[in-house]
Amino acid sequence: MYKWQRIKALHTQGVSIRKIARMLGVSRNTVRKYLKDANPPQFKAREYEKQLDQYREEIQAMLAKGYIGTRIHKELVQKGYQGSLSSVHRFLRALKEDDKAVKSATTRVETGPGRQMQYDWKEWLLPVGGKLVKIYIHEVVLSCSRMKFYTFSLSITTADVIRALVEAIDFFGGYALELVIDNGKQMVILHQKDGIVRYNDEFLKFCGLYGIQPSACKNYRPRTKGKVERPFYYVQEQLLRGLEVASLNEFAARLGEFQDEYNKRPHSKLGRSPEQMFEEEKAHLLKIPSVEPALLQCKEPRQVSNDGYISHDGNLYPVPMRYCTKRVWIEIIYGRRMKVYDEAGTLVDEFDLYLEKQAGRPVHPEHESINRQYQEKKTKVRSALAGKFISTFGQPGRMYLEGLRRQAGANLYWHLSEILGYQNIYATEDIMAAIEECLKIGSYHKNSIKRLLEKNEVVPLSLDYDPAKIDLPPVQIKRDLSCYALDESEVAIS
Repeated sequence: MYKWQRIKALHTQGVSIRKIARMLGVSRNTVRKYLKDANPPQFKAREYEKQLDQYREEIQAMLAKGYIGTRIHKELVQKGYQGSLSSVHRFLRALKEDDKAVKSATTRVETGPGRQMQYDWKEWLLPVGGKLVKIYIHEVVLSCSRMKFYTFSLSITTADVIRALVEAIDFFGGYALELVIDNGKQMVILHQKDGIVRYNDEFLKFCGLYGIQPSACKNYRPRTKGKVERPFYYVQEQLLRGLEVASLNEFAARLGEFQDEYNKRPHSKLGRSPEQMFEEEKAHLLKIPSVEPALLQCKEPRQVSNDGYISHDGNLYPVPMRYCTKRVWIEIIYGRRMKVYDEAGTLVDEFDLYLEKQAGRPVHPEHESINRQYQEKKTKVRSALAGKFISTFGQPGRMYLEGLRRQAGANLYWHLSEILGYQNIYATEDIMAAIEECLKIGSYHKNSIKRLLEKNEVVPLSLDYDPAKIDLPPVQIKRDLSCYALDESEVAIS
């Protein structure tokens, strides 16, 4: 190109062909050729015929069988090939590059309104309160209008995927007939090379309830669902990168604001915002069917401990004490929240799940009240016992109670109960006399009173009636043996 430009320039200046050839070190014929052609010169690579081209079909057949380069070279030598092994390797690399280019070829497909939606998720480490928390961003996109829905979870189960899709359908007010998804195990169990797909049963149940046709993209070809793949880069760079939040609730609010702004932003290829295009597409969406929520909710049984806690992921959560030792059902929402239901399906309580292991057992809100009631009841019983002791034995009883309080300590009420029990055997006056005697000697123990009572002769309790004078109705308590005799007819039969 340089020589062509110089020849043109020198010739315009009036320099002769001979002098131009001498100045540039080219032949005069070259100068004449360049002067005759008004167009700049173009480089044309020389085409060589490769010796291996005649074996192309055989090499491709051997590649299909999985042969390596040395095996292919050996087979070709037997067929008359005289080239080197390195030539075979270069030829194989060129074939692989051509095949890769064919596979990478992509065509853009625009679907009609209400025909398709796409779903995927992205993993990200988010600083929450100064600590890194792994979150999963869920995205659902309507392929025609590019209207987007975002939510996030701390786990990535089939239940999380289904919940995100259900919330997206509610957000759109309808749904498309086809759902393009990736091959995650939460949705796809097996995707063979021939295109045969085995879907997860729980995911299939969701699709059946809504009448959605699932479509798993080809393995290792994410561009099949490019309408949901590409926006993740925008989410990552415009929201997630450098973001730090104090709590997950704050992040949920930020994600919602980002979603609204993104749906208002004009699409770079379509020239209009998703919100504007959605106004045209929403009339084509399928109506949301009436689906029993229990068919979509994944619940697990839990046994409530006798102190009112249920366990999840190594952490304890308090539930009402009336459910102690009973079975309840828990529903985990996005790995962030837990709902607790009783056997009848009634919501009992709900909790934000702990992001880390608990340092200790959390305080049960009912324990303090129950303990207070118990203490009040115990105090009331003890006060009643002390009051009965004083009312029975008067001032000596009060003085003896004070002495017991000083010496017996925690066993005070046991001593009072035992002394009051002596009334079943001894007269109250005798017990009071024993108490007064113990006061004199300073002995405050129920056994001291018992020994003093045992020294006195116990007078049998007098009866209020004379058993000999009791008029009992006549009752025949003996029976004549003749009543056991058999009739003659019965004897004859036997």
